[in-house]
Amino acid sequence: MAPACARVVVLVVLVGLVAAACDGPPASVPPAVPLRDPGMVEAGDYRMRHALTLTTDLPAEIAGSYGIDRRRNLALLVITLERRDAPAGTRTDADSLEAETVALTGERRGLGLVRHDDPGGPTWLAPVEVRHRVPITIEIRARATAASPEIRTRLTREFGLD
Repeated sequence: MAPACARVVVLVVLVGLVAAACDGPPASVPPAVPLRDPGMVEAGDYRMRHALTLTTDLPAEIAGSYGIDRRRNLALLVITLERRDAPAGTRTDADSLEAETVALTGERRGLGLVRHDDPGGPTWLAPVEVRHRVPITIEIRARATAASPEIRTRLTREFGLD
């Protein structure tokens, strides 16, 4: 085959490949699924449930019964521990339980967890100062008994305080 013909064949093949690749506009990328904190973590026979809620979102009766100030920049961390095989709403005690905030700089601050003996079992509460659109990360570690595995979780939330 002559060099000129070879170039024409290569050119035709390239044009065909480009045409095949350009069927139309590319499909748009679907939006990412938002990260959802399941609010619980399990280890061994135990499950730890946790929630971080703005105190202004709490009903006044509930906030008042626990002596919680309802402020725009204050959230409440709630933690419970239960056996996985226990009936719903039956909570258990913890051999150890601690929570701390972790700043973007890595600075850690322990949260003052307060135990409340509620019907169904103990609940631990801690007030957490929050700022507008500044993510807050909390690490929680619990152990139901000295022999049980440690339950750990890390949650990050951001609040819009408009």
